[in-house]
Amino acid sequence: MGAQTSKVARKLPTKARPETLQNIPNESPATLGSMANAASEFKTEFIEEESRDPQLHENLKSLGPVTIPPTITKMRPTDTMLNIMKQRKEAETKELRGHTVTDENMSIDSLFTLLEQRKRLQPGEIDKPEVRQAMLEKYKIDEPTLGTLLKYYNTMAIMPPAIDDKEERRVSVWVTDKVDWEKKVRQVDQRNAEIKKARQEALKDNNRAKKEKEDNTEDKALKDLFDEGY
Repeated sequence: MGAQTSKVARKLPTKARPETLQNIPNESPATLGSMANAASEFKTEFIEEESRDPQLHENLKSLGPVTIPPTITKMRPTDTMLNIMKQRKEAETKELRGHTVTDENMSIDSLFTLLEQRKRLQPGEIDKPEVRQAMLEKYKIDEPTLGTLLKYYNTMAIMPPAIDDKEERRVSVWVTDKVDWEKKVRQVDQRNAEIKKARQEALKDNNRAKKEKEDNTEDKALKDLFDEGY
């Protein structure tokens, strides 16, 4: 107790300072709000009155219709860029017209369907008169055109991938009918089967040689063990 210092008691003022009494507002918040609204209304009316011009309409009538001055750059029909754009548009129109299917040409979809149909027919069926006539009527082509298409064009017949090809590529071949297609698929499957069988035989031979080597090593170890005992 004796080692601690005593705190000095705080004294509060008993009278208000003169300057504090002078700064007290004489208006209440309600009075201030009504005065602000009145000033705002007065300002709005003043702005509206100031913006009104009784002679504005008469001044606009005295100006008359607005005249747009002509452009400085005139359109020239012989302009080089216009000719380039015109020629480009004509070339695009001509190209689109060239790809349009008409009665005189054949669409890509029809050609693909015709060649796919040939691959699904039996051998010699494409040469039958009734089949040929049906194709002529369906695709609206003549006999020489059909003969040329079947002789020089075909769609791809995709074969199964070869198991010895690391890239697993699928070869496409030319087939003339359904039997030819099935035959070539069987040839690929047969080759894959032979490769698989050869791999299995090689694995068996490898395991057999490994086992024989282990047996020989074990027999030799037993023989050496008994020889040392004698």
